[in-house]
Amino acid sequence: MCQGIPRTVLEVGPRRVRVQVDETSRWMQASEQLTQEVSPGSYVVVYAGVAIEQVSKEEAEEQLRFLADLEAQFPDTEFPEASS
Repeated sequence: MCQGIPRTVLEVGPRRVRVQVDETSRWMQASEQLTQEVSPGSYVVVYAGVAIEQVSKEEAEEQLRFLADLEAQFPDTEFPEASS
């Protein structure tokens, strides 16, 4: 199952955004419209390497808390490195 993950925008470029992914950053594809709407510090949902929508800081933090709580339910499970 794939899950869209909220990410913090670090930089905006033509049809792409650089977002924080764990301890690194990665460029993600984005629509021209989305790149015009976001700025560094904004939050976007990333799915399969594509920034698909902007979300509020509150919504992003709520989703990230939920995912952290879910991961905590499986303390002995090794999860693969995030790819997006």
